[in-house]
Amino acid sequence: MAQVITNIFTTTGSSGSLLANKPISLQEVSWHDTFNDCWIVIYDRVYDITDFLNEHPGGEDILVEHAGRDATVAFRGSGHSAQAIKALDKYLIGELPQHERIFRKPGGIQLSDLPT
Repeated sequence: MAQVITNIFTTTGSSGSLLANKPISLQEVSWHDTFNDCWIVIYDRVYDITDFLNEHPGGEDILVEHAGRDATVAFRGSGHSAQAIKALDKYLIGELPQHERIFRKPGGIQLSDLPT
């Protein structure tokens, strides 16, 4: 049986507040696509990774390449673990609105559906 993506996430950001009421559209994410202002979407969650860029073991260029858009397939394709996504919790700023989600919705894509 396939594992549903929601099993690897927390529901709070670094402040400890519930993020369910913080929708951020893909359009808004697209405005944050530079080294100085870098947001990405992974599994329908929005992360401001600007301060993480120079800490990323694979270098900052690969992150900026996916800045301002959904990086889920690239993240998954790089072999990141559930622990890697947990490490991003402190950069979590919101999530996509329900109508823009792909992964975390009823009938959405499951972990086993993604390329490895």
